[in-house]
Amino acid sequence: MDVFELARRYHDELSIKEPSMSTMAAEFFGDLGLKIAEFLKGEGYAVVNTKFVDYDKSLVLDITKGENIFEITLRKS
Repeated sequence: MDVFELARRYHDELSIKEPSMSTMAAEFFGDLGLKIAEFLKGEGYAVVNTKFVDYDKSLVLDITKGENIFEITLRKS
């Protein structure tokens, strides 16, 4: 899968609205972020928001399960 198809999936599945941000996520993480979100959804978590903390290769997934709220940060080193 090419980076543009991955960017579309980041946009659609993780609601990264800005096209350049979804492309950046696809370039940095490949399908890792999508696989993590898919796993979490299978475990009953809901991804409620995604954001870049900074422009230094960090993607944050805000997730919930019941009344619990969590943040998962993906950072490419």
